[in-house]
Amino acid sequence: MKKEVSKDDILRAIKRALGTWVARPVTFCETPFVAGAGFPSVVGEEFVGLCWDETSVDGALSQTCENVREALSHVVGSVVLDPKSSFSKRHSKDDRPFIETFYRTLASRAFQRLSNTTGSSAKGRAGSHPEDVAITSRFQYEYAEELLEVLIANYNGTPHSGISFRTPLEYAKFLYENTPIEFRKADQTQVQSFFSVRKRCRVRGGAASGRMSFVEFAYALYSNELLQSRQDLVGKDIWVISHLEDDARVALASTLDGASLGVLRAAPPWHLSPHSLMVRTSIMQTKAKLRFLLIGGGDAIEQFLDYVESQPKGKLPVHPAYLEARRILGAAARQPIGDTLLDSALEKIAALDQLGAETGRPMQGRSLGTSPVGSDANPQPPRRIAAGK
Repeated sequence: MKKEVSKDDILRAIKRALGTWVARPVTFCETPFVAGAGFPSVVGEEFVGLCWDETSVDGALSQTCENVREALSHVVGSVVLDPKSSFSKRHSKDDRPFIETFYRTLASRAFQRLSNTTGSSAKGRAGSHPEDVAITSRFQYEYAEELLEVLIANYNGTPHSGISFRTPLEYAKFLYENTPIEFRKADQTQVQSFFSVRKRCRVRGGAASGRMSFVEFAYALYSNELLQSRQDLVGKDIWVISHLEDDARVALASTLDGASLGVLRAAPPWHLSPHSLMVRTSIMQTKAKLRFLLIGGGDAIEQFLDYVESQPKGKLPVHPAYLEARRILGAAARQPIGDTLLDSALEKIAALDQLGAETGRPMQGRSLGTSPVGSDANPQPPRRIAAGK
C-alpha cells in the first residue's frame, strides 16, 4: 500500500460512488451484513449515478490536482472546497462533524479494535508490535477491504437517533422523494472513462511486409479484422484508447479524423486474464530487470502470479502489482451471470421437464432440438435445427 493517497485513489472512490454496489464475498463471517445493509445504489436505480454539488477535501495535493477537479466538474458537476478557497480547514471537531464522525466510527468500531492496530498514532505504540502480530495472524490486505465494506454497509442499515431513528439509506430515500428539485445523474460512459488512456500509435505490418496490420500500445500488440483490412492506414497514426480500467485486453481505435476502427484485442501473452495497464507496466518493468521471463503464447498474468508466489518467504516484499492483479481477477470472478442468460437456461430446463412429463421419459440432458430416442422423426444437425427456429 502507498503511504499517501494518490489521485487514482480519489478517482476510484468517486467512480464507485457513482456506480452500482455489489457485495463482495466475506471470509471472516458467514452472515456479515445486517438486514438492510448496503450503499445507496441498493435503494433503487434512481440512486445510481446520483451527483452532488460540493466536495470538501483537506490540503493534500492529490485530492486537489487538476485531474480530480476536472472529473468532478465535468462528470459530477461538483466544485472542490479546499482550505484555500473555503472554510474546510478543521480547527475543531465541530467544524466538519459528518466527516469527523465517519473517521471516528471507522477507528472505534473496526481498525482500533484489531490486535495488529497501531492505536491512535503510529508512533505511540506503547510497547506493542503490530507488524509481528499481523505476520503471526496472517492478516491480509483483502481482510481490511472486507472489514471496511461491511462496516460502512452495516452503518448505512442501522437506525440512527439523529435522523428520527431511520437508517441512513431510509433517510436518503426520504430526502430524494421529498426534495422539490431535479437531481442530476452522471453519464455512465463518462464515469467509465475516468481511467481511460489515449495514445497516438503508428500502424505497422501490412500486406507488403507479410504481416497483419497492428499497433503497439502499452507493451502489447493490438489488432482486429477491420484494421487488418485497412491497408491504407499502414504507416499512418491512429488513436488507441484504453477505455476499461481493469481490462486492458481490449482497446478502442479510431482514425485521426474520428472514424471508428472498432475494438482492438491484445495479442499473446496479454489476451487471456483481465488486467490493468498498471499491472502490465509493472510486469514489464520486472521482466526488464531479468527477474523472470514471459513465455510467448501463454498468459502473462498467470506467469507473473506464479513468479511472485514461488519466491522464498522474506526474500522479496509482495509486489504491488500482485495485489492489484489479484483484485482484478477477484472482481472478474464475482461478476454475476446476466439475468437474460440465467432466465434462458431456466426456461430450457422447465421445457425439458414438461416434455419429459408429457412423453413419460426423462428429458434432462437432451437438447430441445433433438427427438427422443425411438421416435419416428429424423434427427437433424444442430446448425439446421437452430436455423429452422
